[in-house]
Amino acid sequence: MSDRSDLLMLHGVVTTCADCGGERIFLPADDPAHDPGAHCCTGCDAAVFLLAVPAPAPQRTSRVA
Repeated sequence: MSDRSDLLMLHGVVTTCADCGGERIFLPADDPAHDPGAHCCTGCDAAVFLLAVPAPAPQRTSRVA
């Protein structure tokens, strides 16, 4: 990746950090190919292992009758 913002936008995960006590952005650890569940909190640098990263909810479209 050419820019750190690309890493944030493409691989960042928002979840609650047990150390910070609030919602934070987590980024993959050093080698996501080797350990895909390892993430690091951008607020306090806590390392966590996320077992399941939820996929974004599908967008609802309103239907006009």
